Amino acid sequence: MLIAVLPVATKIFIFVVPDCSDGPMGKISKRDFLKASGIAAASIAGCLGGNDQLTFWWIDGDSTEYQDLNDWIEETVEADTERQLEITGYAYSDLHQNVLTGGRQGTPDVIEGVIEHPGDYVAADIIEPLTDRTDEIPHFNGFLESALDAFRFQDELWALPYTGNGRAIVYNKEVLAEYGYEDGPPSEIDEFMELAGTINADYDDMNGFHLTTERGEVRATQEFLSHVYQHTDGSLYEWDGDGWALQADSDVFEAILGDIYYRLFHGDQPTASSAYQSAGYETNDIGFTEGEHAMIHCGPWINGFRDTDAQAEMLDEKVAVSLLPKHADASDATYMEVKPAMINTHSNDLESALSVASTFTSPETIERMGEINSGTVATPVHEDVESTLENEDYMAFIDAFENGVAPAPIAWGPVREGIYDAIEYVIFDEQTPAEAANELEQTLEEANVELNPNEE
Repeated sequence: MLIAVLPVATKIFIFVVPDCSDGPMGKISKRDFLKASGIAAASIAGCLGGNDQLTFWWIDGDSTEYQDLNDWIEETVEADTERQLEITGYAYSDLHQNVLTGGRQGTPDVIEGVIEHPGDYVAADIIEPLTDRTDEIPHFNGFLESALDAFRFQDELWALPYTGNGRAIVYNKEVLAEYGYEDGPPSEIDEFMELAGTINADYDDMNGFHLTTERGEVRATQEFLSHVYQHTDGSLYEWDGDGWALQADSDVFEAILGDIYYRLFHGDQPTASSAYQSAGYETNDIGFTEGEHAMIHCGPWINGFRDTDAQAEMLDEKVAVSLLPKHADASDATYMEVKPAMINTHSNDLESALSVASTFTSPETIERMGEINSGTVATPVHEDVESTLENEDYMAFIDAFENGVAPAPIAWGPVREGIYDAIEYVIFDEQTPAEAANELEQTLEEANVELNPNEE
């Protein structure tokens, strides 16, 4: 036995690692062990297949729903590279942390993530630029330029896109029709929140409007930024030649924190029960399909939550989509998500790692994803993939994607922490929206977002 003491964030974890000479890993499966000890994975690579094994981490790596797809990807990569591929699943918060703390050891070879991750990984010198490798990707010329642009900075391309979306309001059209809103919710925030508060007061078991507010949830910051982009009509930071300039101020933050986040749980007519404070994406998305909310922030993946007949009935017969509500002086902008696959620059086989990323982002893989969850390709990022949107009530997702603003290619870690703080101060009534907004502006002005897009 080997005992490894490894730091993860501010904690110390002790792993009991079977010695290679012990043979099989006892009761710990290879996949479970990798998930539990991401930063140790590289150091024990010899126990797990040695140089013949490639590793790929993505959020649905352990999903039973995607098992057939993962098996097909593994078989395809193994046929192309003559190396085994291990696909492992993580929640994004764990995946991101494990890559930052252990990625320099070469594991995983390929990383899936969200749009803010490449900036963090470039700042940490973990991912490989792809600019000079695009000729090796058979389907590269079919990617939408807007999707590729999300990952171009510092004169390099850092990731390949595989899916994208724009955030919108998903609503229960039967409930809204009861209040005279047959054509969808109000577009102006004040009227929207008044309607949501009325629904919340009238229904004992349904929130009028719900947002993701859990600290550490990528969705929490993405939903917040959707409303910031309505005011900046561009990203939160823009490069001014000398550095990254913050494009929003405390007035913008106060309007969003006060008119949306404070009114979620406080004021004369809250839109949601206080039991939903700090709720994650599952509560938001699955909760909606189970009738817990009349309106939520969401993307087209909502169409994949069909585990019960009641959820299928909800999605087929009661759901419609509209653009996000906004302040009178704001635009219809929203958060544009483009999800990437990246190559670890410390991989011992960059060519094979590129084969994994190329296979994962290929039109055939994306179409297979769409057969599992049609929301994956509702707004495809490759011209050889057709949209799965057929329901007229869902077409607003296309407008949302076209209105979408891609986050700036910066290191987002300190920015996310500032946004989490502001949301928590307001939803728990620890600061007024004005106080939280002032502190957020100061935090974001002083944040070290690091990356210089003109630096080679």
